[in-house]
Amino acid sequence: MAARSLPLCFLSGVLALGLSPYPAGAADPPKPRGVITLEQAYDQTLATDQTIKIAYWEVRKANLLPWSALTRLGPQITADGGYTRGETFTKRAVDQTVTDTAGQPATLTTPAVPAITEIRTVDVTNRAHAGTSNLGITYLQPLIDLTVFPAYRVGKISTVITRLQHQFTIRGTLYGVMGAYYEVLKQQRLVDVDRETLRLSGEQFNLAQKRADAGEVTRADVLRATVTVETARRILVEDENVLELDRNTLRNILNYAPNAQVDLVEPPDYPGTLPAFEDLLKRAYSQREDLRAKDLAIDQDIARRNQVIGEYGPRVVAQFDSSRGHISGSANSSDYDWQAGVSVQVPIFTGGQREVDLLTADRQIEQTRLDRERTAKTVEADVKQAWLTVRTLQQTIKALHAQVVAAEQGYHDLQIQYTAGTATSVDVLSALNDLNTARKDLAVQTYGYQVALRNLEQTTGVFQETRVRNSKIK
Repeated sequence: MAARSLPLCFLSGVLALGLSPYPAGAADPPKPRGVITLEQAYDQTLATDQTIKIAYWEVRKANLLPWSALTRLGPQITADGGYTRGETFTKRAVDQTVTDTAGQPATLTTPAVPAITEIRTVDVTNRAHAGTSNLGITYLQPLIDLTVFPAYRVGKISTVITRLQHQFTIRGTLYGVMGAYYEVLKQQRLVDVDRETLRLSGEQFNLAQKRADAGEVTRADVLRATVTVETARRILVEDENVLELDRNTLRNILNYAPNAQVDLVEPPDYPGTLPAFEDLLKRAYSQREDLRAKDLAIDQDIARRNQVIGEYGPRVVAQFDSSRGHISGSANSSDYDWQAGVSVQVPIFTGGQREVDLLTADRQIEQTRLDRERTAKTVEADVKQAWLTVRTLQQTIKALHAQVVAAEQGYHDLQIQYTAGTATSVDVLSALNDLNTARKDLAVQTYGYQVALRNLEQTTGVFQETRVRNSKIK
């Protein structure tokens, strides 16, 4: 970030006051390679996040539920057919008379040789075959089914609920992206503070070493400064690793490559005005998708109960059957028949299952109402906590800003006194530790305040409302 080139004490002050470190009307600072803004992170999430896509397909599936309910009144056509062929082979023995003339034909001059006659048994096989074919069609048309319309309403409510859940998922996912984005910014600022602390610790070490070489202080001052330098170096390494982990988390959320370069731009600060809690709570009750889904869940359970009641009513069905058959073989024949009728089915007793289902539906309605009341309490607690957090941080940042200014002045004065020999190294290192702590606290709470302002919008159901509204499924 280009702002890192400015003195840290100056940056901490302007951040606490909500000002920009660049003069009004000046050109934007140059953006490094791989730069991404928070708005671009939102758009990238909407385009690639798997959780949002899963919620989208849940909506698409729910859109089929009303049509599924209407199929109960749709016609049903069934065709059946078959062909059977059979052959019969009959084998029996038959006596036949055979005359044998010994192969000598009779002539006019030679008397004929007397013929030889004998009876032989011959096997004779008879074959008979026949084929039978049939083709039928059945048309079934439900006329009255009292469960259709409650089931259709259940499907329509399910569609609305899944759309609300889709919006709630988008809002929550975008809020998660914002949190990860600000976590990286916060950690970057902590690393900057660590580097500044390491630099100041190094200056104090050099000063202590010079004074020790001149015999003005004991070796203990150098050892204390050495411990401070190494501690600052260790903390810097730890925070740099945490920063890389936070960047990797953001890459995963945005579906970037593991080692993709990600440089973030400071988003503009949110307005620090804090509306009245009652107004925020009213807005949350009317806007929160999870609470609205609970209201619809009660209507959905009532529709399911009506569906059970509809099973007590009669069911009227019209039916038409037609069939055609043909027999082939020694005697051919064909036949054709059809029949039509209307049947009424009136359930009288089904073993008590419907009664059990009805009692279950009644109890489910009461359970869903209690769940809705519990969700409303959760919404109220969320808004209250978010509201109090913003109010607390507003005062905390003012106090931390004054603390940083005092710590910077105190450390500067003690450093001058130590150079003059009127202060000890313990005083200087203690002041440096206080300055480091104050700067880190200010950085943490400054970014925490921006997250808290957005969390207040999230708990009231209006965070990134434009993007959520534009992502509604038609």
